[in-house]
Amino acid sequence: MNKVKVLSIVSIGLFAANIILIWFLMSNKTAHDRKEGPKNIIIEKLHFDESQTKEYEKLIDWHKKNIRKSESQMMVLKNELYTSLQQGKQTNSTDSLIAEIGNVQIEIEHINYKHFKDIKQLCKPEQLKLFDELSEEIAKLFAHKPLPPNEK
Repeated sequence: MNKVKVLSIVSIGLFAANIILIWFLMSNKTAHDRKEGPKNIIIEKLHFDESQTKEYEKLIDWHKKNIRKSESQMMVLKNELYTSLQQGKQTNSTDSLIAEIGNVQIEIEHINYKHFKDIKQLCKPEQLKLFDELSEEIAKLFAHKPLPPNEK
């Protein structure tokens, strides 16, 4: 086979691979849309109008600010807890640190619950049934993805 035929075959192969890649990216657009987060899912499922969406965005800002604050506090406590494992560090406060971490987690759950109560208050009477249906999915929407099983 001469060089021209080899280059032609390689060029056609690369062209076909690019077409397939473009098709794959275009067909997976819905997967990308889902990555935008629960915000859009909630707006769509509850059929929020423009004014409800604006109010909802304010609620999101409040929620993010408070969650970040609590998560930051939790990281400080966890760092303190796990650095106590270092050799030579003796601490009797392990149980109290774990209790404080638990209290911060409780506060996070209160923040989340208040957030959804506030969303419910944004709903018009005809949207309350949709909210009830959504409330059954809330835990799944915000759950962290499970880790893959440990393969040995």
